[in-house]
Amino acid sequence: MPLLFCNISWMKHYAGRDPKDPPKGGGGFPRKQGYCGEELNFVPCDDGCVYGHFETIKGEIDRKVAIEKLGVSRTDDYVDDVDIVWTAPVEGNDPRCVIGWYRHARLYRKRQFFNGVYPSEQHQRDEMDNFRCRTRIENAYLLDPKDRASSLMLERGPGWSGQASWWYADDTQDPEARRFVRSIRKLLDGRQQTPAHNPNKRKGKKRAGAATADGYRRYVKAHEAVISPRHNDLHKRFESYLRKGHPSVTFPPTFCDDLRYDDGKGGVVMVEIKPTEAATVRYAIRTAMGQLLDYQQHQQWTGRKLIVVETPVTGADDRALALGNGFGLAWPEEDIGFQVIWPT
Repeated sequence: MPLLFCNISWMKHYAGRDPKDPPKGGGGFPRKQGYCGEELNFVPCDDGCVYGHFETIKGEIDRKVAIEKLGVSRTDDYVDDVDIVWTAPVEGNDPRCVIGWYRHARLYRKRQFFNGVYPSEQHQRDEMDNFRCRTRIENAYLLDPKDRASSLMLERGPGWSGQASWWYADDTQDPEARRFVRSIRKLLDGRQQTPAHNPNKRKGKKRAGAATADGYRRYVKAHEAVISPRHNDLHKRFESYLRKGHPSVTFPPTFCDDLRYDDGKGGVVMVEIKPTEAATVRYAIRTAMGQLLDYQQHQQWTGRKLIVVETPVTGADDRALALGNGFGLAWPEEDIGFQVIWPT
């Protein structure tokens, strides 16, 4: 997976403009103005995404990011499925250290603008109208300041990140830098650190749909921000059920989805797996639908899409939400392993 390091100002929460959490370091603009674009890098938005910023302006020129170095052509406007590692100078002073990351992000060649349709109340409050990358909320990981340890420090010099705010780390030939990059890849793949970032709790006038968004955020915080043992257990149980019921089942590679399988009867199925309780099953279905539609658009997917949850979907409205929009549903059943239902 392509990897890009992006250097930003140091903040504790990146939850928006807050005099108690001012940006430290990161160049002359944050020092003079007291705010920066990256102050919203970990604010969950109403569309289920977070939007990331790193500075590309030098003098009068807003520089493009050479995304062709990450596996696309020179004519492409963006590259998908990039791991972006955020770094910042510790408390505003060198050395830089890793403060968080985005997994499976979309990175744009040019600065993007919201054009007045702000993705969150905090973006509107801070009048922040542009970004350089985005990913799903569940793929955004922010380390607590106490977890930004010495093992996550970057060195300076040839082969390491330079003056630019972004670094194509896989290009380095320096042995120490290469070892550092490998260690960061292991960190990302292991997902050992706590990435939880609480949605901004400032009070303010809510837009239409805010109550729904709050419920969604509570679901994400409890079930999506960390890959939990429950998620892994549900994944293994469903895979075991498929192997028992379909001896010839195969599991093709996935993109961002949790699982794909081919039972040899109806084509390949794309699966999203969600740990749930009865109170959160509808939010889980909504979240999974959004993710699967995103993957479908990106890959021009034409096969079936299945949402696996942990609790029975008993409500007619909840079933209709998935089935009426072309998604299958599955959940554990003691006697048969899993109950699987498909749209008629």
